[in-house]
Amino acid sequence: MRLQQLARTQQAVALLKCGMRTTLVQRITGLRAALVRELHREIHADKPKSGQLPSTHAVLDSVLSQASASLFIALYRALGGAETERQIQLEALLQAHRLYLEQQDRVATGGRLGPAIDINAAWVLARDLTTGLALRRFCRQCRIHYLAADFSRTALQCPICRLKQRGGWRPRGGVRLAKDDEAVEAQPPAH
Repeated sequence: MRLQQLARTQQAVALLKCGMRTTLVQRITGLRAALVRELHREIHADKPKSGQLPSTHAVLDSVLSQASASLFIALYRALGGAETERQIQLEALLQAHRLYLEQQDRVATGGRLGPAIDINAAWVLARDLTTGLALRRFCRQCRIHYLAADFSRTALQCPICRLKQRGGWRPRGGVRLAKDDEAVEAQPPAH
């Protein structure tokens, strides 16, 4: 019993260090709210943030953020497999978010794909992928899967194709996503 409690507390500490909100940490670990808040204060020397989690619609509020979210979801799916569409795979989510943050500067429009998606927004995207509120769609033109959501501000079109059309996307090496969601090194264009 004590070992289970210790394991859940260690998991909570790791999640809080990643920046996860206390409500999510509480839901994932099953620890009491007061304990999770106390851990947050010890780790961050500050009170936990209050308020609602972001919605998928808020995360997908521009073509750049849709491209960025698509990159995260592609990494998450590559690490967690098809099961990511049935339930959240926490280890895959955490690893995908770390990889996403590392890669965001390498796959870019001027170095960035908009503001980075934090761990809380990443969890919301993963959750909404399991409920069907967020969908992976396949672009026949550039042959990647991208993230879309009904009723979002962005069109249900591939964000990479839309960025290319308006001249706002130039790959600078790094990762491109293959048809089967496997990450492969992008080759520089031949001149």
